[in-house]
Amino acid sequence: MNWNEPRKIARLISAVEDGRPGYEDTLKTLFYKTGNAHVIGVTGPPGAGKSSLTDKLAKHYVDQGKKVGIIAIDPTSPFSGGSILGDRIRMNDLTTNPNVFIRSMGTRGHLGGLASSTHLVKQILDGAGADVIFIETVGVGQSEVEIVQTADTVLMVMVPGLGDDIQSMKAGIMEIGDVFAINKADLPGADRAKIDIQNMLTFQPDKDWIPLVRMVSVKENTGIE
Repeated sequence: MNWNEPRKIARLISAVEDGRPGYEDTLKTLFYKTGNAHVIGVTGPPGAGKSSLTDKLAKHYVDQGKKVGIIAIDPTSPFSGGSILGDRIRMNDLTTNPNVFIRSMGTRGHLGGLASSTHLVKQILDGAGADVIFIETVGVGQSEVEIVQTADTVLMVMVPGLGDDIQSMKAGIMEIGDVFAINKADLPGADRAKIDIQNMLTFQPDKDWIPLVRMVSVKENTGIE
């Protein structure tokens, strides 16, 4: 199985999600080819523009000739068991690009911001030939720090106007970010948000990596590189 066989990739992912017997052998043939993709976790509060920013970043890599996988996690309704799976709507320009594979997944009640089979789906895309894999989480919350165990780089997407919400964020959530992107930087309060985040980061324990804080605007298409 390779990147030029998207239908086979999709069928294998469905088998993994549904727990159908027999998919393990196919996974074994892919696993020896994994370890080449750089995995970027995209998280942040609802309405921060995670999907729109992921779309812009994916296009940036595609323009460089990279193969890009996108795993978009959506919440599952506790009543119907279904999920909206609406992230593809924001990525219409990418859906027909042969160098992009997009998969929306419902959490199916799994906590941590990811779906229970996210790690295996990441391995499938990696083994199939992806250069970069984006994993967009449900949101950000006290229990949604699982992405740090799955991604090589965690991108925390924030927006101006959070104010006291930044101060009240759990320390663990702030600690998982490698890069903080202040989206909608064209709006008032963006500079204040940057200062607030930088101040929060100064209270973290010593780390080998000092998190970056960047101003971006999907609307103005600035700060994406």
